Amino acid sequence: MASPIFPVIDYSRLVSTDSVIAAEEKDKLFQSFHDVGFIYLKGHIFTDDFMKTIFSHIHKLFDLPEEYKLAIEGDEKSAFRGWFAPVRTARNPETADQKEAFGLGNDADPTRPNRWPKEWPEFRDDCSRFFEECFQMHLEILRALTEKVGLPRETLVPSVQAKDSYTALLYYPETTVESFDQRVRSAPHTDFGTLTLLFNDSIGGLQVRNKQGEWCDAPPIPGHAIVNVADLLARWFNNRLKSTEHRVVAPAAETRVLADGSVTNVVPARYAIAWFGHPNRDAVIKPLAECIADDYPQQYEAVIAGKHVKERMARLLDEGKLPEKWSDDMHRKEVPAA
Repeated sequence: MASPIFPVIDYSRLVSTDSVIAAEEKDKLFQSFHDVGFIYLKGHIFTDDFMKTIFSHIHKLFDLPEEYKLAIEGDEKSAFRGWFAPVRTARNPETADQKEAFGLGNDADPTRPNRWPKEWPEFRDDCSRFFEECFQMHLEILRALTEKVGLPRETLVPSVQAKDSYTALLYYPETTVESFDQRVRSAPHTDFGTLTLLFNDSIGGLQVRNKQGEWCDAPPIPGHAIVNVADLLARWFNNRLKSTEHRVVAPAAETRVLADGSVTNVVPARYAIAWFGHPNRDAVIKPLAECIADDYPQQYEAVIAGKHVKERMARLLDEGKLPEKWSDDMHRKEVPAA
């Protein structure tokens, strides 16, 4: 297995009022997203105590009885708000991702209401705070990237200000080593939108494909988020920023002694929380003119952000996993009116 090379970016330096310090970190950020597409982010705004609280919520949520989770199950009609398990919705459950998820969006958007568990206000408050503060960090990173191609720092902000982004609470249940013969925890894929902010527990399994096509481990680092470029941001920047394939596989198994004295190997459960930045659903995304040159021609046509994201999510529910790479010919064809 190849060794990962993930730059570490300090968010507190990125937003520093010292222009020299901020400029140095912005240079490093842009180069990292150009070369790798992934970074570790330290110095972010979430305290350790807040993240411990969020993860305690995630454990409690996925420990609820299935009938409780079914009452808040989400699908395409509910804009993917609520609980879902790919094994339940996939046409072929035997190859679906081994995970459960709970999706939520901007709680102030009445057109896409979140499906909150009842009588649990702390969960709603903390998840809403997480969403809002990730959105603000996402804006600062977008501003930094925009400046690096010679545009005013607020150029992309109007195209994301509707907060059509998405949080996924993720649970990968404890399982056997043998279950990975046909299924992984998350199949190889790229993300859909602008930027993903990922917060892991201490259990590993995330891998990223490097330039040589090798899968590299991306182990969690305490106090650090993992941030990666997604497809629509790569499209905006005409592939000058890299949307990189990644997956979640089995971490090292743990040996357990059973009540009868026998020994077995199990893959421990894993929990994570991902914030997926998306442009406004009606935004038209095409390469910025500043990222096109005679020796670097335009690589993408325009696409409507909401259509792109919706159809990626629908494919996840239908197939139980995402395709490794996405191309525009994968969009569902429009059905002519009768």
